Amino acid sequence: MSVIAVGNYWPGLTAIQRLVCFGASYCDVGYDIQSPHPTSENPLGVDFPGITYCEPGKPNWVGHLVLQVNAGRDNTNALLVYDYAIGGDRVDGVGRQIREQFLPTLAPKPKWAPWTSSDTLFVTWVGINDCAMNTRVLDPASATLKSIDGLFAVHEEVYQAGARNFCFVDVPPTYKFPNRPKSHKTEFTVLTWNAKLGDAARAFATAHPDATVLIWSSWHLFSRVYSDPESFGFGEEDLADDEGGIFIDGLHPTSAMHAIVAAQILDFLSEVPTKPQSDE
Repeated sequence: MSVIAVGNYWPGLTAIQRLVCFGASYCDVGYDIQSPHPTSENPLGVDFPGITYCEPGKPNWVGHLVLQVNAGRDNTNALLVYDYAIGGDRVDGVGRQIREQFLPTLAPKPKWAPWTSSDTLFVTWVGINDCAMNTRVLDPASATLKSIDGLFAVHEEVYQAGARNFCFVDVPPTYKFPNRPKSHKTEFTVLTWNAKLGDAARAFATAHPDATVLIWSSWHLFSRVYSDPESFGFGEEDLADDEGGIFIDGLHPTSAMHAIVAAQILDFLSEVPTKPQSDE
């Protein structure tokens, strides 16, 4: 977990009223621009918990997070979520999510979503599918750098639309997951992705001193689970079971694991310090 930079528009977690998500299957709830607009009664836009890659009818981390946050809020300041993530997407898919979904609809701050730079957090969790593809090329480091450059190029467009609070999520240690490729090249690609993500996030923060730039590390969480599963409520057998307490298919986490992800993200965000806010 890393607080790269905190800008004047970061109001603290309790004042965040809108969450915008980009990414792949770990974030996907089935929302798109054809879905109903999120409301306090239906904060995901789609019927809770949406269509996730967890067990049928079970929430992923996005659903768990909104439940945990809104349990302590009334309807007037409920957290609303605009989740454009699509299962299977890579960085180029995040580009489509931003350019074809977010920018034409939410970016103009429509009447149904009058978001501001200081009440909205943008979370992007992508890279698992990119790393899988990059392990198939001769030079995964160069391919990874190209992917990361593309990720931050498209986030420049999000910044230009008014976003100021960004949280990027790195790639978990998929080289440890059940029924996943286990090789030095796979591990190298994931670790290279996470290192380059940090480098790019720091460069992005330097270029935009008014932005808050955070990295929440799924790599650290899943590594801790693998080191001590019992402390998270799992057994040793779950580490190697592709359909157990941690995973439903060797890659996608169970809703129980997603609940831990959501709680850890909220703990991280709650500790990010604030600065005086800027007027818009």
